[in-house]
Amino acid sequence: MLSSSRTGKDRPVQKRATLIYFATVILVIVIVAVTGLHAAGISLATLTQQNTATPAATYILPKVTPLFADSFASDASGWNLQSAPGNYQVAVGNGALTIGIDKNKLLWEPLPGSISYGDFTLVVNAILAKGDQNNGYGLYIRGAAGRDSDLDTYYRFELYGDASYAIFKGIVDQSGRSVATKIVNYTLSSAIQKQGKLNHIVLIARGASLSFIVNNQLLKTFTDSSYATGSIALFASNLPEAKPGIQVQFSQLALYPMQMSKPS
Repeated sequence: MLSSSRTGKDRPVQKRATLIYFATVILVIVIVAVTGLHAAGISLATLTQQNTATPAATYILPKVTPLFADSFASDASGWNLQSAPGNYQVAVGNGALTIGIDKNKLLWEPLPGSISYGDFTLVVNAILAKGDQNNGYGLYIRGAAGRDSDLDTYYRFELYGDASYAIFKGIVDQSGRSVATKIVNYTLSSAIQKQGKLNHIVLIARGASLSFIVNNQLLKTFTDSSYATGSIALFASNLPEAKPGIQVQFSQLALYPMQMSKPS
């Protein structure tokens, strides 16, 4: 009689035992590794996020006199301060220009002097001090007003309370009405601080190339030659999808002539 060892009938049992042994060893190694990461305060999600972080933008502020600058210690620059109780307020002092809106609307505040700017680097800090995730704030550049004195054509760079952003281009349609078209749709970004935290904003306008940098991270560079010059304005938006009531504070504003290397 042939033994079972020579017919090979016991080999499947040996293979299963070997596989179970190695699977157990691998499982133990994984458990030890995860436990070690947890003890060090590191999660697998954290490691993944670090690998997909937005690269930093490199830029150097020019050592020249700015075209315009304001620390907002007082209204020495001559901003168009206005107030309508229960509707909106614009105020300067304590190191900030504050725009408050009590109803659902968008309020923009142009730089003093009615000057048209073309190529420049603009730097400003901004914080959504009061509001919710749907409230917006930011900057208009290369704007031009229509017959109703509102901005009809422009580029608008907007941050929101939920750490998203969008970029708009204002155009005039065939009926003569100003329409906001999207260059960049609403996009969440890890570079943007949410409501209640400060965001450092840099806009670089160089000919048809426009770059939007927030907290030293390049969000978007795009090319559009529709508008070469125009007004600059700060704004706050409290549109219908947001709860009434918003307050935005802008600080440390500086506008430099274009003598800066492109962001990388």
